[in-house]
Amino acid sequence: MSFNKNNPNAMGKIMGYLKQLSTEMGGSEQSRRVQPDEERLYRSSRGPKYARVPSRPTLSASTTCTSLATSCGSQGTLAPNYATIPEIVSTESSSEDEQDSFEKTRRHFQQLRQISLGNEFKYKMEMEIKSAKEENIRNSVPFVKQLSTESNKVKTDANLAINGDALPYGPTTQRLYLWTQVFAAFAVSMGSLIVGFTSGYTSPALLSMNETLSITKDEGSWVGGLMPLAALVGGIVGGPLIEYVGRKLTIMCISIPFFIGWMLIANAATVTLVFAGRALCGICVGVGSLAFPVYVGETIQPEVRGALGLLPTAFGNIGILLAFFAGNFLNWSNLAFLGAALPVPVFLLMIIAPETPRWYVSKGRADDARKSLQWLRGKNVDTEKEMRDLMRSQTESDLTKGSNTLGQLFSKKYLPAVLISLGLMLFQQLSGINAVIFYASELFIMAGSSLDKDMCSIIIGVVNFVSTFIATAIIDRLGRKMLLYISSISMITTLTVLGSYLYIRDMKVDVSSYGWLPLACLMIYVLGFSIGFGPIPWLMLGEILPSRIRGTAASLATGLNFACTFIITTSFHKIVQLINMSGAMWLYSVVCIVGLLFVIFFVPETKGKSLEEIEKKLTGGSRRVRSISSNKPTINSC
Repeated sequence: MSFNKNNPNAMGKIMGYLKQLSTEMGGSEQSRRVQPDEERLYRSSRGPKYARVPSRPTLSASTTCTSLATSCGSQGTLAPNYATIPEIVSTESSSEDEQDSFEKTRRHFQQLRQISLGNEFKYKMEMEIKSAKEENIRNSVPFVKQLSTESNKVKTDANLAINGDALPYGPTTQRLYLWTQVFAAFAVSMGSLIVGFTSGYTSPALLSMNETLSITKDEGSWVGGLMPLAALVGGIVGGPLIEYVGRKLTIMCISIPFFIGWMLIANAATVTLVFAGRALCGICVGVGSLAFPVYVGETIQPEVRGALGLLPTAFGNIGILLAFFAGNFLNWSNLAFLGAALPVPVFLLMIIAPETPRWYVSKGRADDARKSLQWLRGKNVDTEKEMRDLMRSQTESDLTKGSNTLGQLFSKKYLPAVLISLGLMLFQQLSGINAVIFYASELFIMAGSSLDKDMCSIIIGVVNFVSTFIATAIIDRLGRKMLLYISSISMITTLTVLGSYLYIRDMKVDVSSYGWLPLACLMIYVLGFSIGFGPIPWLMLGEILPSRIRGTAASLATGLNFACTFIITTSFHKIVQLINMSGAMWLYSVVCIVGLLFVIFFVPETKGKSLEEIEKKLTGGSRRVRSISSNKPTINSC
């Protein structure tokens, strides 16, 4: 059939009109195909918003041909390549020009339709791929969470920020390798047990010593007071000793004088040998009191440094109880023999324990430091990051000008850390703890307590012992500052109440119905002290002091602590004579208030922080090292 507008057949007439319309408006084949098919495909693939709007002739032809395809039902199937629509050959002849125009229009329609369907196919394929990727991601989320939970890698440096703005420090210690750090802390804590035993020795030993040696009252007071004075000397000597000899070797070395001192006391025929033995043991107490926290601080990871760092204090309380308990069954000489046996396990345990990695780094022994760190953290744990932090911190210390370490203590860079350590030691002793503990029996008598004074002393000793383990369990959860807050508030409250009770009693008011109050106040007071201001100043002594001055500053803080101990214990009776017992309690309460303000405004939180981060926060780090680190090129990994 012929395709012209005069054809009586309806279909032929429609095709004739379409042919005429495309001839008039379509233009040439070249004008309709101004853009290559690839460019149209590129523009169409960007979505309907960016699709190319065809020119008027192309629009007319494509619209007409699309309508024709719809009316004829030639939609085809969705596939990137399509077969050419078969041509319906007419049995009637037509002119060559008309047939040419129709062929061009038909081919143009096929090209547009293939491009359009191809874009649709490509879009659907892209959506299917995207959907598959999203499905894979959703399915992999539980496995990623499981891997991140089981992973024992150290978190990024952002999580280790000292200022507290970042996320909390996550646990990185593997349970399998925690035992090496527990072993190191236990070895040091056995040394602290000797310190506690030495402090508690005089209370049960003096009674039997008077029967054998016939010592005077003044000589008996010197048996107890000589130890803190000698410890003051040991604290001053211990700082340079742990710097030059090493932490491990220092602890091993004091085991020998401890043994000799106790043997002098055990075999003493005169009080002079007792004085010599007590002085020698006192020097070892001073050296050990600063060496123990420094060793623990430099070997234990931040996640467990709080709990394991309190073990020496807990074992010190065990040593006091051991002296009291064994003193009920042994005389002063046999009790001294027991004291001579205690340094032996310390010496043997410290042979196995390693030297601290930080001391090795300070001496330029990087290989030994790496071996020590690997022993403490475990063979399968990557310690390179911690090793780099140690090296960087030591480099900053080495770049500090000046070689006079004693002069650097009060330099602008190190002064904040030194003052914080001295302040904590000062308020620890000025809170009156030693006066309360040493004169607990007399205090109960003066307070008119209805309970037996010996039973009250035992109860306070047990509370002091148990409370340290409570602090060990909660210090890494609540933090150092929170425990110091609780400690200060409890001591302020109990001392104020006890002072008021004593004042009312001095005013001749009947308080017999409140005879339980002195014991309750002292129990809460000792509990508060033992979870905060008792152990934390010693723990933070090994945390906040910079590595370059750690030994010297620790010896200064330890010396101040024992000096304050001696002053408080010897001045307590004079203070009571001047302002009465109630005034003494109120005075200690005021000191605790000042100590609370000191903690609030000056003491930093060190929970979960590495020693390098604490040092950088307090000292600001070295400008030269920071500039080198900031200019260091980063390596991008795929």
